[in-house]
Amino acid sequence: MGTFDGQISALFSWDIFRRMSQNQPISLLQFGSVMQMLIEFNIPFDVSFTSGTRKGAAALQLTIHVNPTATLVFVVALEQGASVFTPSP
Repeated sequence: MGTFDGQISALFSWDIFRRMSQNQPISLLQFGSVMQMLIEFNIPFDVSFTSGTRKGAAALQLTIHVNPTATLVFVVALEQGASVFTPSP
């Protein structure tokens, strides 16, 4: 499987991650592929889901744990509008 740095580099060169980092929509099937790849590379992550309301769009938040002090957070909107999630700095 390679080194952790190599795995992270391979993930971020993947079109789906580029789309997520540019806040472009992806399908649930593509999101499932992202989770599958993270599991195969043994990279720890968390996923949160918030349903859509009149106030906010349905969204997924993917948090990838790079090391004990660094995380990467992606918010994937599942519909038009602003997400309830706000990535922390």
